[in-house]
Amino acid sequence: MAENDHPDVLESKLSRLRAAYRSRLNDELEQINLQASAAQESNEALELITTLSHRLHKLAGSAGTFGFHQLGQRARRLERRIQAWLDGNGTDDSFDLERFKRGLTELGNLLDADDKASSGVGLESADASDDSHSPLVAVVERDSILADYLAHQLRSFGFRVHSYQNPHDFLEDTEVDAHLLLLDHRAGPSEAAALPSNHWQALLDQVSCPVIFMGGHEDFHARLEAVRAGAESYFVKPLNIPRVAARITRSIKQRDQRGERILIIDDDAQLLQHLETVLTRSGMIVQPLQDPSRLLDTTSAFQPELVLMDLQMPQVTGDELAAMLRQFDKWNNLPILFLTQEQNQRSRAQALMRGGDDFIDKPVSDEYLLKTCRNRVRRLRDMQEAISLDGLTGLLRHANIKEALDTELQSAGRSGNPLSVVMLDIDHFKHVNDTYGHALGDIVISTLGTLMAQHFRGSDRLGRYGGEEFLAVLPNCDAKAAERLINRLREDFSEIRFVDSETSFTCTLSAGIADTNAFPGLMGSQLLEQADRALYVSKESGRNCVSRATQEDSIS
Repeated sequence: MAENDHPDVLESKLSRLRAAYRSRLNDELEQINLQASAAQESNEALELITTLSHRLHKLAGSAGTFGFHQLGQRARRLERRIQAWLDGNGTDDSFDLERFKRGLTELGNLLDADDKASSGVGLESADASDDSHSPLVAVVERDSILADYLAHQLRSFGFRVHSYQNPHDFLEDTEVDAHLLLLDHRAGPSEAAALPSNHWQALLDQVSCPVIFMGGHEDFHARLEAVRAGAESYFVKPLNIPRVAARITRSIKQRDQRGERILIIDDDAQLLQHLETVLTRSGMIVQPLQDPSRLLDTTSAFQPELVLMDLQMPQVTGDELAAMLRQFDKWNNLPILFLTQEQNQRSRAQALMRGGDDFIDKPVSDEYLLKTCRNRVRRLRDMQEAISLDGLTGLLRHANIKEALDTELQSAGRSGNPLSVVMLDIDHFKHVNDTYGHALGDIVISTLGTLMAQHFRGSDRLGRYGGEEFLAVLPNCDAKAAERLINRLREDFSEIRFVDSETSFTCTLSAGIADTNAFPGLMGSQLLEQADRALYVSKESGRNCVSRATQEDSIS
Protein backbone atom coordinates (compact mmCIF):
# COMPACT_ATOMS: atom_id res chain seq x y z
CA MET A 1 0.00 0.00 0.00
CA ALA A 2 1.39 3.41 -0.94
CA GLU A 3 2.04 5.73 1.98
CA ASN A 4 -0.50 8.25 0.79
CA ASP A 5 -3.12 5.50 0.67
CA HIS A 6 -2.64 4.37 4.24
CA PRO A 7 -5.89 4.77 6.17
CA ASP A 8 -4.12 6.47 9.09
CA VAL A 9 -2.51 9.06 6.80
CA LEU A 10 -4.96 9.51 4.00
CA GLU A 11 -8.13 11.40 4.69
CA SER A 12 -11.02 9.24 3.70
CA LYS A 13 -11.81 9.76 0.05
CA LEU A 14 -15.38 8.84 0.77
CA SER A 15 -15.62 11.49 3.48
CA ARG A 16 -14.18 14.10 1.14
CA LEU A 17 -16.71 13.25 -1.54
CA ARG A 18 -19.53 13.40 0.98
CA ALA A 19 -18.31 16.72 2.33
CA ALA A 20 -18.15 18.14 -1.20
CA TYR A 21 -21.69 16.98 -1.84
CA ARG A 22 -22.88 18.37 1.51
CA SER A 23 -21.43 21.75 0.61
CA ARG A 24 -23.20 21.73 -2.74
CA LEU A 25 -26.50 20.85 -1.08
CA ASN A 26 -26.66 24.24 0.66
CA ASP A 27 -26.49 26.05 -2.68
CA GLU A 28 -28.92 23.63 -4.29
CA LEU A 29 -31.58 24.07 -1.58
CA GLU A 30 -31.22 27.83 -1.82
CA GLN A 31 -31.71 27.74 -5.59
CA ILE A 32 -34.77 25.49 -5.26
CA ASN A 33 -36.37 27.88 -2.78
CA LEU A 34 -35.60 30.90 -4.98
CA GLN A 35 -37.12 29.14 -7.98
CA ALA A 36 -40.29 28.32 -6.03
CA SER A 37 -40.63 31.96 -4.95
CA ALA A 38 -40.13 33.11 -8.53
CA ALA A 39 -42.84 30.71 -9.71
CA GLN A 40 -45.21 32.14 -7.13
CA GLU A 41 -44.76 35.65 -8.53
CA SER A 42 -44.41 34.83 -12.23
CA ASN A 43 -46.97 34.73 -15.01
CA GLU A 44 -45.06 31.78 -16.51
CA ALA A 45 -45.14 29.52 -13.49
CA LEU A 46 -45.57 26.31 -15.52
CA GLU A 47 -42.07 26.46 -17.00
CA LEU A 48 -40.48 27.30 -13.64
CA ILE A 49 -42.33 24.50 -11.85
CA THR A 50 -41.24 22.02 -14.53
CA THR A 51 -37.62 23.04 -14.00
CA LEU A 52 -38.18 22.74 -10.25
CA SER A 53 -39.33 19.15 -10.81
CA HIS A 54 -36.04 18.34 -12.60
CA ARG A 55 -34.01 19.78 -9.72
CA LEU A 56 -35.92 17.74 -7.15
CA HIS A 57 -35.57 14.61 -9.27
CA LYS A 58 -31.79 15.01 -9.34
CA LEU A 59 -31.70 15.73 -5.60
CA ALA A 60 -33.85 12.67 -4.80
CA GLY A 61 -31.53 10.43 -6.81
CA SER A 62 -28.23 11.51 -5.36
CA ALA A 63 -28.90 12.52 -1.71
CA GLY A 64 -29.51 9.01 -0.40
CA THR A 65 -26.34 7.72 -2.05
CA PHE A 66 -24.32 10.05 0.15
CA GLY A 67 -26.28 9.18 3.31
CA PHE A 68 -28.87 12.01 3.25
CA HIS A 69 -31.75 9.56 3.20
CA GLN A 70 -34.51 11.66 4.80
CA LEU A 71 -33.75 14.59 2.55
CA GLY A 72 -33.76 12.36 -0.54
CA GLN A 73 -37.08 10.74 0.36
CA ARG A 74 -38.78 14.09 1.00
CA ALA A 75 -37.41 15.50 -2.27
CA ARG A 76 -38.89 12.52 -4.09
CA ARG A 77 -42.32 13.10 -2.53
CA LEU A 78 -42.24 16.77 -3.57
CA GLU A 79 -41.17 15.82 -7.09
CA ARG A 80 -44.05 13.35 -7.34
CA ARG A 81 -46.49 16.02 -6.20
CA ILE A 82 -45.36 18.26 -9.06
CA GLN A 83 -45.40 15.39 -11.53
CA ALA A 84 -48.96 14.44 -10.58
CA TRP A 85 -50.00 18.03 -11.23
CA LEU A 86 -48.16 18.09 -14.59
CA ASP A 87 -49.66 14.72 -15.63
CA GLY A 88 -53.11 16.10 -14.87
CA ASN A 89 -52.51 18.99 -17.31
CA GLY A 90 -52.80 21.39 -14.40
CA THR A 91 -53.17 25.04 -14.96
CA ASP A 92 -50.89 27.67 -13.49
CA ASP A 93 -53.29 28.65 -10.74
CA SER A 94 -54.25 25.11 -9.63
CA PHE A 95 -50.95 24.29 -7.91
CA ASP A 96 -50.75 25.26 -4.24
CA LEU A 97 -47.30 26.88 -4.29
CA GLU A 98 -47.62 28.21 -0.75
CA ARG A 99 -48.11 24.71 0.62
CA PHE A 100 -45.35 23.43 -1.63
CA LYS A 101 -42.90 26.02 -0.26
CA ARG A 102 -43.61 24.83 3.27
CA GLY A 103 -42.51 21.38 2.09
CA LEU A 104 -39.31 22.88 0.72
CA THR A 105 -38.57 24.46 4.09
CA GLU A 106 -38.60 20.99 5.62
CA LEU A 107 -35.77 19.96 3.28
CA GLY A 108 -33.38 22.23 5.18
CA ASN A 109 -34.44 20.72 8.50
CA LEU A 110 -33.97 17.21 7.19
CA LEU A 111 -30.50 18.11 5.95
CA ASP A 112 -29.53 18.97 9.51
CA ALA A 113 -31.18 15.80 10.82
CA ASP A 114 -29.30 13.64 8.30
CA ASP A 115 -26.07 15.33 9.32
CA LYS A 116 -26.61 14.33 12.94
CA ALA A 117 -27.85 10.82 12.37
CA SER A 118 -26.43 9.66 9.09
CA SER A 119 -27.08 5.98 8.60
CA GLY A 120 -25.16 5.67 5.38
CA VAL A 121 -23.02 2.57 5.07
CA GLY A 122 -20.71 1.64 2.29
CA LEU A 123 -17.18 0.78 1.45
CA GLU A 124 -14.07 2.19 -0.04
CA SER A 125 -10.59 1.04 -0.89
CA ALA A 126 -7.18 2.20 -1.87
CA ASP A 127 -6.83 3.38 -5.45
CA ALA A 128 -7.71 0.90 -8.11
CA SER A 129 -5.41 -1.74 -9.37
CA ASP A 130 -4.11 -0.88 -12.81
CA ASP A 131 -4.62 -4.47 -13.93
CA SER A 132 -5.41 -4.18 -17.63
CA HIS A 133 -7.07 -7.59 -17.47
CA SER A 134 -9.74 -6.33 -15.06
CA PRO A 135 -13.16 -5.69 -16.59
CA LEU A 136 -13.64 -2.10 -17.70
CA VAL A 137 -16.89 -0.38 -16.69
CA ALA A 138 -17.91 2.87 -18.38
CA VAL A 139 -20.02 5.08 -16.08
CA VAL A 140 -22.15 7.87 -17.58
CA GLU A 141 -23.33 10.13 -14.75
CA ARG A 142 -23.98 13.85 -15.14
CA ASP A 143 -23.28 14.58 -11.47
CA SER A 144 -19.47 14.68 -11.27
CA ILE A 145 -19.32 14.12 -7.49
CA LEU A 146 -21.64 11.14 -7.72
CA ALA A 147 -19.63 9.82 -10.68
CA ASP A 148 -16.41 9.97 -8.61
CA TYR A 149 -18.17 8.25 -5.74
CA LEU A 150 -19.43 5.42 -7.96
CA ALA A 151 -16.07 4.96 -9.65
CA HIS A 152 -14.29 4.86 -6.32
CA GLN A 153 -16.55 2.15 -4.94
CA LEU A 154 -16.66 0.02 -8.10
CA ARG A 155 -12.86 -0.02 -8.12
CA SER A 156 -13.07 -1.72 -4.74
CA PHE A 157 -14.47 -4.73 -6.57
CA GLY A 158 -11.59 -4.92 -9.01
CA PHE A 159 -13.21 -3.08 -11.92
CA ARG A 160 -11.45 -0.47 -13.98
CA VAL A 161 -13.74 2.54 -14.35
CA HIS A 162 -13.92 5.34 -16.92
CA SER A 163 -16.41 8.11 -16.16
CA TYR A 164 -18.27 10.38 -18.58
CA GLN A 165 -20.79 13.16 -17.99
CA ASN A 166 -22.88 12.40 -21.08
CA PRO A 167 -23.29 9.43 -23.42
CA HIS A 168 -21.84 11.23 -26.44
CA ASP A 169 -18.46 11.56 -24.69
CA PHE A 170 -18.50 7.79 -24.17
CA LEU A 171 -19.46 7.05 -27.78
CA GLU A 172 -16.73 9.34 -29.11
CA ASP A 173 -14.04 7.73 -26.96
CA THR A 174 -12.79 5.16 -29.47
CA GLU A 175 -9.82 4.14 -27.30
CA VAL A 176 -12.05 2.55 -24.66
CA ASP A 177 -13.42 -0.96 -25.15
CA ALA A 178 -15.82 -1.20 -22.23
CA HIS A 179 -17.09 -4.53 -20.93
CA LEU A 180 -20.23 -2.85 -19.58
CA LEU A 181 -21.95 0.55 -19.63
CA LEU A 182 -23.56 1.84 -16.41
CA LEU A 183 -25.76 4.72 -17.43
CA ASP A 184 -27.84 7.38 -15.69
CA HIS A 185 -30.86 7.40 -17.99
CA ARG A 186 -31.29 11.11 -17.32
CA ALA A 187 -27.79 11.89 -18.52
CA GLY A 188 -27.68 13.72 -21.81
CA PRO A 189 -30.54 15.45 -23.60
CA SER A 190 -33.13 12.64 -23.31
CA GLU A 191 -35.39 14.78 -21.11
CA ALA A 192 -35.93 17.07 -24.06
CA ALA A 193 -36.82 14.20 -26.38
CA ALA A 194 -40.48 13.57 -27.07
CA LEU A 195 -39.90 9.84 -26.55
CA PRO A 196 -36.83 9.15 -24.34
CA SER A 197 -36.82 5.47 -25.34
CA ASN A 198 -36.32 6.47 -28.99
CA HIS A 199 -33.44 8.70 -27.93
CA TRP A 200 -31.70 5.87 -26.08
CA GLN A 201 -32.44 3.26 -28.74
CA ALA A 202 -30.71 5.42 -31.34
CA LEU A 203 -27.68 6.04 -29.09
CA LEU A 204 -27.29 2.56 -27.66
CA ASP A 205 -27.61 0.93 -31.06
CA GLN A 206 -23.91 1.80 -31.36
CA VAL A 207 -23.01 0.02 -28.10
CA SER A 208 -22.03 -3.65 -28.22
CA CYS A 209 -21.46 -4.25 -24.48
CA PRO A 210 -24.21 -4.91 -21.89
CA VAL A 211 -25.98 -1.79 -20.60
CA ILE A 212 -27.38 -1.18 -17.11
CA PHE A 213 -29.56 1.85 -16.39
CA MET A 214 -29.70 3.72 -13.10
CA GLY A 215 -32.24 6.37 -12.22
CA GLY A 216 -34.15 8.17 -9.53
CA HIS A 217 -37.58 6.62 -10.19
CA GLU A 218 -38.96 3.25 -9.22
CA ASP A 219 -41.99 3.08 -11.46
CA PHE A 220 -43.39 1.33 -14.48
CA HIS A 221 -42.40 4.01 -17.00
CA ALA A 222 -38.75 4.19 -15.90
CA ARG A 223 -38.36 0.44 -16.18
CA LEU A 224 -40.21 0.36 -19.50
CA GLU A 225 -37.86 3.00 -20.83
CA ALA A 226 -34.89 0.86 -19.79
CA VAL A 227 -36.39 -2.23 -21.43
CA ARG A 228 -37.12 -0.41 -24.69
CA ALA A 229 -33.60 0.99 -24.75
CA GLY A 230 -32.17 -2.52 -24.48
CA ALA A 231 -30.84 -2.26 -20.92
CA GLU A 232 -30.32 -5.55 -19.10
CA SER A 233 -31.16 -4.15 -15.70
CA TYR A 234 -32.28 -1.02 -13.87
CA PHE A 235 -31.13 0.20 -10.44
CA VAL A 236 -32.83 2.90 -8.41
CA LYS A 237 -30.76 5.54 -6.64
CA PRO A 238 -29.50 5.56 -3.96
CA LEU A 239 -27.52 2.65 -5.30
CA ASN A 240 -26.76 -0.48 -3.33
CA ILE A 241 -23.19 -0.76 -4.61
CA PRO A 242 -22.55 -4.43 -3.71
CA ARG A 243 -25.70 -5.41 -5.60
CA VAL A 244 -24.73 -3.25 -8.56
CA ALA A 245 -21.24 -4.78 -8.55
CA ALA A 246 -22.70 -8.29 -8.37
CA ARG A 247 -25.01 -7.56 -11.32
CA ILE A 248 -22.13 -6.10 -13.34
CA THR A 249 -20.07 -9.23 -12.67
CA ARG A 250 -22.97 -11.45 -13.70
CA SER A 251 -23.65 -9.51 -16.92
CA ILE A 252 -20.03 -9.60 -18.00
CA LYS A 253 -19.75 -13.32 -17.26
CA GLN A 254 -22.97 -14.05 -19.15
CA ARG A 255 -21.57 -12.35 -22.22
CA ASP A 256 -18.54 -14.62 -22.03
CA GLN A 257 -20.56 -17.78 -21.45
CA ARG A 258 -20.17 -20.86 -23.61
CA GLY A 259 -22.44 -21.39 -26.59
CA GLU A 260 -25.91 -22.77 -26.08
CA ARG A 261 -26.19 -26.55 -26.47
CA ILE A 262 -29.05 -27.45 -28.84
CA LEU A 263 -30.22 -30.97 -29.74
CA ILE A 264 -32.25 -31.09 -33.00
CA ILE A 265 -34.29 -34.17 -33.91
CA ASP A 266 -35.78 -34.37 -37.41
CA ASP A 267 -36.05 -37.05 -40.06
CA ASP A 268 -35.44 -34.50 -42.85
CA ALA A 269 -31.67 -34.58 -43.43
CA GLN A 270 -31.58 -31.36 -45.46
CA LEU A 271 -33.60 -29.42 -42.89
CA LEU A 272 -31.38 -30.78 -40.12
CA GLN A 273 -28.31 -29.56 -41.96
CA HIS A 274 -29.83 -26.11 -42.51
CA LEU A 275 -30.84 -25.67 -38.86
CA GLU A 276 -27.44 -26.88 -37.68
CA THR A 277 -25.67 -24.39 -39.96
CA VAL A 278 -27.81 -21.44 -38.85
CA LEU A 279 -27.34 -22.11 -35.15
CA THR A 280 -23.67 -23.08 -35.30
CA ARG A 281 -22.84 -19.94 -37.26
CA SER A 282 -24.11 -17.92 -34.29
CA GLY A 283 -21.89 -19.69 -31.78
CA MET A 284 -24.25 -22.39 -30.57
CA ILE A 285 -23.18 -26.00 -30.10
CA VAL A 286 -25.52 -28.24 -32.07
CA GLN A 287 -26.10 -31.99 -32.05
CA PRO A 288 -28.28 -33.15 -35.00
CA LEU A 289 -30.17 -36.45 -34.61
CA GLN A 290 -31.99 -38.10 -37.51
CA ASP A 291 -32.59 -41.48 -35.81
CA PRO A 292 -35.04 -41.00 -32.87
CA SER A 293 -34.17 -44.43 -31.45
CA ARG A 294 -30.87 -42.94 -30.25
CA LEU A 295 -32.66 -40.24 -28.26
CA LEU A 296 -31.75 -41.37 -24.74
CA ASP A 297 -28.08 -42.14 -25.42
CA THR A 298 -27.59 -38.91 -27.36
CA THR A 299 -29.30 -36.78 -24.72
CA SER A 300 -27.20 -38.35 -21.95
CA ALA A 301 -23.95 -37.84 -23.83
CA PHE A 302 -24.63 -34.36 -25.23
CA GLN A 303 -26.41 -32.80 -22.21
CA PRO A 304 -28.51 -30.32 -24.23
CA GLU A 305 -29.95 -27.10 -22.85
CA LEU A 306 -32.75 -27.12 -25.42
CA VAL A 307 -34.36 -29.78 -27.64
CA LEU A 308 -35.88 -28.89 -31.01
CA MET A 309 -37.84 -31.76 -32.52
CA ASP A 310 -40.13 -32.39 -35.44
CA LEU A 311 -43.66 -33.10 -34.25
CA GLN A 312 -44.44 -35.55 -37.06
CA MET A 313 -41.88 -38.23 -37.98
CA PRO A 314 -42.45 -41.59 -39.75
CA GLN A 315 -41.78 -43.99 -36.87
CA VAL A 316 -42.52 -41.90 -33.80
CA THR A 317 -44.09 -38.53 -33.01
CA GLY A 318 -42.37 -35.65 -31.29
CA ASP A 319 -44.84 -35.64 -28.38
CA GLU A 320 -44.04 -39.32 -27.75
CA LEU A 321 -40.32 -38.48 -27.58
CA ALA A 322 -41.06 -35.57 -25.24
CA ALA A 323 -43.09 -37.84 -22.96
CA MET A 324 -40.19 -40.32 -22.95
CA LEU A 325 -37.71 -37.62 -21.83
CA ARG A 326 -40.10 -36.46 -19.09
CA GLN A 327 -39.94 -39.96 -17.57
CA PHE A 328 -36.51 -38.96 -16.26
CA ASP A 329 -36.34 -36.47 -13.39
CA LYS A 330 -33.04 -35.04 -14.67
CA TRP A 331 -34.73 -33.89 -17.91
CA ASN A 332 -37.95 -32.68 -16.37
CA ASN A 333 -37.00 -29.01 -16.79
CA LEU A 334 -35.25 -29.38 -20.15
CA PRO A 335 -37.00 -27.03 -22.64
CA ILE A 336 -38.57 -28.88 -25.59
CA LEU A 337 -39.87 -27.01 -28.64
CA PHE A 338 -41.74 -28.67 -31.51
CA LEU A 339 -40.96 -27.77 -35.12
CA THR A 340 -44.24 -28.22 -36.94
CA GLN A 341 -46.77 -27.17 -39.55
CA GLU A 342 -49.54 -28.69 -37.44
CA GLN A 343 -52.28 -26.12 -36.84
CA ASN A 344 -54.93 -28.41 -35.34
CA GLN A 345 -55.50 -26.99 -31.87
CA ARG A 346 -56.40 -30.36 -30.37
CA SER A 347 -53.17 -31.97 -31.65
CA ARG A 348 -51.11 -29.05 -30.39
CA ALA A 349 -52.72 -29.18 -26.96
CA GLN A 350 -52.04 -32.92 -26.82
CA ALA A 351 -48.37 -32.32 -27.64
CA LEU A 352 -48.06 -29.80 -24.82
CA MET A 353 -49.76 -32.11 -22.36
CA ARG A 354 -47.24 -34.86 -23.14
CA GLY A 355 -44.20 -32.75 -22.27
CA GLY A 356 -43.53 -30.08 -24.89
CA ASP A 357 -43.14 -26.41 -23.97
CA ASP A 358 -44.01 -24.56 -27.15
CA PHE A 359 -44.09 -24.63 -30.96
CA ILE A 360 -41.98 -23.12 -33.72
CA ASP A 361 -44.09 -23.04 -36.86
CA LYS A 362 -42.48 -24.06 -40.13
CA PRO A 363 -41.25 -22.29 -42.13
CA VAL A 364 -39.25 -20.33 -39.59
CA SER A 365 -36.93 -17.40 -40.25
CA ASP A 366 -33.30 -17.67 -39.17
CA GLU A 367 -33.65 -14.62 -36.89
CA TYR A 368 -36.73 -15.98 -35.12
CA LEU A 369 -35.11 -19.37 -34.66
CA LEU A 370 -31.94 -17.87 -33.20
CA LYS A 371 -33.69 -15.53 -30.80
CA THR A 372 -36.11 -18.21 -29.64
CA CYS A 373 -33.30 -20.69 -28.91
CA ARG A 374 -31.16 -18.06 -27.19
CA ASN A 375 -34.01 -16.84 -25.02
CA ARG A 376 -35.06 -20.36 -23.97
CA VAL A 377 -31.53 -21.31 -22.95
CA ARG A 378 -31.02 -18.02 -21.12
CA ARG A 379 -34.19 -18.60 -19.10
CA LEU A 380 -33.06 -22.13 -18.28
CA ARG A 381 -29.66 -20.86 -17.14
CA ASP A 382 -31.29 -18.12 -15.05
CA MET A 383 -33.52 -20.70 -13.37
CA GLN A 384 -30.59 -23.02 -12.70
CA GLU A 385 -28.61 -20.11 -11.23
CA ALA A 386 -31.51 -19.09 -9.00
CA ILE A 387 -31.65 -22.65 -7.66
CA SER A 388 -27.94 -23.22 -7.24
CA LEU A 389 -26.56 -19.76 -6.35
CA ASP A 390 -26.50 -18.05 -2.97
CA GLY A 391 -28.62 -14.91 -3.11
CA LEU A 392 -26.21 -12.69 -1.17
CA THR A 393 -22.93 -13.56 -2.91
CA GLY A 394 -23.93 -15.00 -6.29
CA LEU A 395 -21.71 -18.03 -5.58
CA LEU A 396 -22.80 -21.67 -5.37
CA ARG A 397 -24.79 -22.75 -2.34
CA HIS A 398 -23.42 -25.23 0.21
CA ALA A 399 -24.79 -28.41 -1.40
CA ASN A 400 -23.91 -27.29 -4.93
CA ILE A 401 -20.28 -26.43 -4.18
CA LYS A 402 -19.82 -29.81 -2.48
CA GLU A 403 -21.32 -31.50 -5.53
CA ALA A 404 -19.02 -29.43 -7.76
CA LEU A 405 -16.04 -30.57 -5.68
CA ASP A 406 -16.91 -34.23 -6.27
CA THR A 407 -17.38 -33.62 -10.01
CA GLU A 408 -14.07 -31.75 -10.41
CA LEU A 409 -12.26 -34.34 -8.32
CA GLN A 410 -13.44 -37.12 -10.63
CA SER A 411 -12.34 -35.08 -13.64
CA ALA A 412 -8.92 -34.46 -12.06
CA GLY A 413 -8.60 -38.21 -11.40
CA ARG A 414 -9.20 -38.98 -15.06
CA SER A 415 -6.86 -36.28 -16.41
CA GLY A 416 -4.13 -36.62 -13.80
CA ASN A 417 -4.05 -32.84 -13.36
CA PRO A 418 -3.75 -31.38 -9.84
CA LEU A 419 -6.74 -29.89 -8.04
CA SER A 420 -6.76 -27.57 -5.03
CA VAL A 421 -9.48 -27.10 -2.44
CA VAL A 422 -9.51 -23.85 -0.46
CA MET A 423 -11.47 -23.06 2.68
CA LEU A 424 -11.75 -19.32 3.48
CA ASP A 425 -13.17 -17.60 6.50
CA ILE A 426 -13.63 -13.89 7.33
CA ASP A 427 -11.70 -13.13 10.52
CA HIS A 428 -13.64 -11.92 13.56
CA PHE A 429 -16.87 -11.70 11.60
CA LYS A 430 -19.04 -11.98 14.72
CA HIS A 431 -17.43 -8.75 15.93
CA VAL A 432 -18.50 -7.05 12.68
CA ASN A 433 -22.13 -8.12 13.12
CA ASP A 434 -22.20 -7.25 16.83
CA THR A 435 -20.54 -3.86 16.34
CA TYR A 436 -21.87 -2.56 13.03
CA GLY A 437 -25.06 -4.58 12.53
CA HIS A 438 -26.13 -7.31 10.16
CA ALA A 439 -26.79 -4.94 7.24
CA LEU A 440 -23.13 -3.98 7.08
CA GLY A 441 -22.17 -7.60 7.83
CA ASP A 442 -24.07 -8.62 4.69
CA ILE A 443 -22.14 -6.03 2.71
CA VAL A 444 -18.86 -7.53 3.94
CA ILE A 445 -19.95 -11.03 2.90
CA SER A 446 -21.27 -9.98 -0.50
CA THR A 447 -18.12 -7.96 -1.13
CA LEU A 448 -15.92 -11.00 -0.60
CA GLY A 449 -18.22 -13.05 -2.85
CA THR A 450 -17.95 -10.53 -5.67
CA LEU A 451 -14.18 -10.23 -5.19
CA MET A 452 -13.83 -14.02 -5.48
CA ALA A 453 -15.86 -14.04 -8.69
CA GLN A 454 -13.53 -11.34 -10.05
CA HIS A 455 -10.27 -12.98 -8.99
CA PHE A 456 -10.70 -16.54 -10.19
CA ARG A 457 -10.96 -18.23 -13.59
CA GLY A 458 -14.23 -19.17 -15.22
CA SER A 459 -13.33 -22.84 -14.75
CA ASP A 460 -12.91 -22.47 -10.97
CA ARG A 461 -15.87 -23.41 -8.78
CA LEU A 462 -16.71 -20.99 -5.98
CA GLY A 463 -19.26 -21.32 -3.23
CA ARG A 464 -20.48 -19.90 0.05
CA TYR A 465 -19.99 -22.80 2.41
CA GLY A 466 -22.05 -21.21 5.19
CA GLY A 467 -22.16 -17.95 7.17
CA GLU A 468 -18.84 -16.21 6.57
CA GLU A 469 -17.13 -19.37 5.23
CA PHE A 470 -16.32 -19.86 1.55
CA LEU A 471 -15.05 -22.78 -0.51
CA ALA A 472 -13.04 -22.60 -3.75
CA VAL A 473 -12.34 -25.60 -5.98
CA LEU A 474 -9.50 -24.87 -8.39
CA PRO A 475 -9.01 -27.45 -11.20
CA ASN A 476 -5.60 -27.83 -12.82
CA CYS A 477 -3.99 -25.86 -9.99
CA ASP A 478 -1.58 -27.15 -7.33
CA ALA A 479 -1.40 -25.81 -3.77
CA LYS A 480 1.55 -23.53 -4.49
CA ALA A 481 -0.25 -21.77 -7.35
CA ALA A 482 -3.44 -21.66 -5.28
CA GLU A 483 -1.54 -20.00 -2.43
CA ARG A 484 -0.45 -17.17 -4.74
CA LEU A 485 -4.03 -16.63 -5.93
CA ILE A 486 -5.49 -16.66 -2.43
CA ASN A 487 -2.85 -14.32 -1.06
CA ARG A 488 -3.69 -11.81 -3.77
CA LEU A 489 -7.38 -12.08 -2.88
CA ARG A 490 -6.51 -11.77 0.82
CA GLU A 491 -4.47 -8.60 0.24
CA ASP A 492 -7.14 -6.96 -1.93
CA PHE A 493 -9.89 -7.79 0.55
CA SER A 494 -7.88 -6.37 3.44
CA GLU A 495 -7.53 -3.01 1.63
CA ILE A 496 -11.26 -2.44 1.33
CA ARG A 497 -12.54 -0.05 3.97
CA PHE A 498 -16.13 -0.51 5.08
CA VAL A 499 -17.73 2.62 6.44
CA ASP A 500 -20.72 3.46 8.57
CA SER A 501 -21.95 6.74 10.02
CA GLU A 502 -19.16 7.28 12.51
CA THR A 503 -16.15 5.19 11.61
CA SER A 504 -14.59 2.86 9.09
CA PHE A 505 -12.90 -0.49 9.38
CA THR A 506 -11.26 -3.24 7.38
CA CYS A 507 -11.67 -6.99 7.43
CA THR A 508 -9.23 -9.80 6.77
CA LEU A 509 -9.60 -13.43 5.82
CA SER A 510 -7.78 -16.65 6.62
CA ALA A 511 -7.50 -19.64 4.32
CA GLY A 512 -6.41 -23.26 4.22
CA ILE A 513 -5.42 -25.19 1.06
CA ALA A 514 -5.21 -28.91 0.31
CA ASP A 515 -4.37 -30.33 -3.11
CA THR A 516 -4.41 -33.71 -4.81
CA ASN A 517 -0.63 -33.76 -5.16
CA ALA A 518 -0.20 -33.88 -1.38
CA PHE A 519 -3.31 -36.03 -0.81
CA PRO A 520 -3.84 -38.34 -3.82
CA GLY A 521 -6.77 -40.70 -3.77
CA LEU A 522 -8.85 -38.86 -1.17
CA MET A 523 -12.58 -38.38 -1.54
CA GLY A 524 -14.00 -34.85 -1.74
CA SER A 525 -15.09 -34.76 1.89
CA GLN A 526 -11.64 -35.97 3.01
CA LEU A 527 -9.82 -33.33 0.94
CA LEU A 528 -12.18 -30.73 2.35
CA GLU A 529 -11.30 -31.88 5.86
CA GLN A 530 -7.59 -31.36 5.12
CA ALA A 531 -8.26 -27.83 3.83
CA ASP A 532 -10.25 -27.12 6.98
CA ARG A 533 -7.33 -28.32 9.12
CA ALA A 534 -5.05 -25.93 7.25
CA LEU A 535 -7.55 -23.12 7.83
CA TYR A 536 -7.38 -23.89 11.54
CA VAL A 537 -3.58 -23.53 11.36
CA SER A 538 -4.03 -20.07 9.80
CA LYS A 539 -6.41 -19.06 12.56
CA GLU A 540 -4.02 -20.31 15.23
CA SER A 541 -1.15 -18.44 13.55
CA GLY A 542 -2.80 -15.08 14.09
CA ARG A 543 -5.26 -14.96 11.15
CA ASN A 544 -4.95 -12.94 7.93
CA CYS A 545 -2.75 -15.63 6.34
CA VAL A 546 -2.87 -18.72 4.13
CA SER A 547 -1.69 -22.23 5.09
CA ARG A 548 -1.11 -25.33 2.98
CA ALA A 549 -2.01 -28.76 4.32
CA THR A 550 0.82 -31.31 4.31
CA GLN A 551 0.99 -35.03 4.96
CA GLU A 552 3.13 -34.34 8.05
CA ASP A 553 0.50 -32.04 9.57
CA SER A 554 -2.17 -34.58 8.74
CA ILE A 555 -0.29 -37.40 10.52
CA SER A 556 0.45 -35.31 13.58
